[in-house]
Amino acid sequence: SDLCPNIAAEIFERVLSYQGDGRRKASPMDVWVLIHPGFKKLEICRRDERYYPLPNTHKSIIDCLFRCRYLEELNLSGLDEHSTPPDYNDFIQCSDTREHYTNIIEDAIRGLPFLVSLNLGTLVNNNIIRACGNTCANLKKFRIRGPAPVTDLAIKYLLGLNETAEDIVTRRRPGCSKLQVVDLTDIEKLSLHSLTLLLIHLPNLRILEHNHLHEALWLMHKTGMNSELLNLKLTGYNGRGPSQCSPQYLEVLQALCPKIEKMHLCMTFPETFFPLSRFRDISDLSIYRVSSVENFDLPLIAFGEKLVKLELKNCTNFQSGTALNIRKHCVHLRSLILEIDSTDANSNAGLSEALGEQNIHVLQNQVSNLQEKLSTLQMTMINVMNKYGDLNRLEELYLKNLSMGSLLILLPFAPNLVKLTLKYSLRNDEAAPNLSDSLFMKIFEKNPFTRVQNIEIWCKTLSIRTAEWFVHNCHQLTSLKSLSFWNVNEEEQVQLWREGRRRTPVPVEIDF
Repeated sequence: SDLCPNIAAEIFERVLSYQGDGRRKASPMDVWVLIHPGFKKLEICRRDERYYPLPNTHKSIIDCLFRCRYLEELNLSGLDEHSTPPDYNDFIQCSDTREHYTNIIEDAIRGLPFLVSLNLGTLVNNNIIRACGNTCANLKKFRIRGPAPVTDLAIKYLLGLNETAEDIVTRRRPGCSKLQVVDLTDIEKLSLHSLTLLLIHLPNLRILEHNHLHEALWLMHKTGMNSELLNLKLTGYNGRGPSQCSPQYLEVLQALCPKIEKMHLCMTFPETFFPLSRFRDISDLSIYRVSSVENFDLPLIAFGEKLVKLELKNCTNFQSGTALNIRKHCVHLRSLILEIDSTDANSNAGLSEALGEQNIHVLQNQVSNLQEKLSTLQMTMINVMNKYGDLNRLEELYLKNLSMGSLLILLPFAPNLVKLTLKYSLRNDEAAPNLSDSLFMKIFEKNPFTRVQNIEIWCKTLSIRTAEWFVHNCHQLTSLKSLSFWNVNEEEQVQLWREGRRRTPVPVEIDF
């Protein structure tokens, strides 16, 4: 308690996340010593890597919660079975142990009236949520995850719909009416009615995560409710499964929640982009599997000017015309991620508008030499694309298996890139199409990459010449990764590594 809470929190985080070679890890005694009564934030988050804590370490964290009376943010999701393997999890082996510690969490919640954000993972039940509803009036973010013994009754507790005689006499209003984010992913025992109650009774709700949210919205729409009556303020939607991404449900979503700003879809259907184009405020759009970009220009015309992040992954059919539409309509983009399944999935469709009379086939017939054809085509593409504005706000660009035409539409016209990633298949039959050092020299003439800091490229048609240009001319560059995936031998790799380490004032870390 003599330590400053911020210092104690930093030490505690480092000790708990230790992943060194030694056997020493956080122990229950470490937890007992370092959990400070002055903590306002205690986060044991879910980890990406495997985690093997010492026995009773997680138990001691929950045992010490009674000390932290001033907590505003509490995250215990890193203690559940999704984060720690069963053999190392203190709460999986015995149901009585789990029940005992969920009871301790319930007792701790009753003493935390200042909570603003709470994430319990699967360590939750109806009684804990009742304690939240009775104690945490200022709660704005509530996240839990299944499997967990949570039912419709818990939602009524959370909303304060089950008033007791004591509540009436003392004029106390239970419930967390200020909630803005509610995550109930994989909580299976909730009815559609409970989800509609959350949508109706939480006036500030911005994000509601549940596997059947789309069905609850469909139910509300079919019973005659409209956006004017409900005034739903949801700003985010996460379509995790095919049914959640179907065009009919997207139409209902647009009708009831027209203010959606962040949209994530796991896949597309042939008609997906028609209902998507009816939204007007989307700033973040992420689609995990894109079967076709046909009609994708419609949503770009509708809300492209507001897009800040655009992510299209696993595209089975991509057109250079789509890259051109991104240039034309998405001038405020800060992050652009385009992943094409293979280089064969690209086409030059949609470029007739930009090239006008300078048809690609005509250009190829105007010259006699094949290399001259390619060089002329590349220069013509860059010159023609000059008539469209630069992507001045773009800071992150991730391109995978993009064709030469699409690359020339985007890369030379992003002068303020901070992070650049280009990946092409390393198989001989799917090599980077027409990407060469000479092409990059033409790109460098247009875009000197003055702000780029991190570069990662997988392309076996590029040689040491391009790598040296980045190291010698990009003065803010700090990291150049995956050099072993270039057409660079070991001697050249070592030489460039030495040059990067010796560069002043900012050295470059070369990763093979």
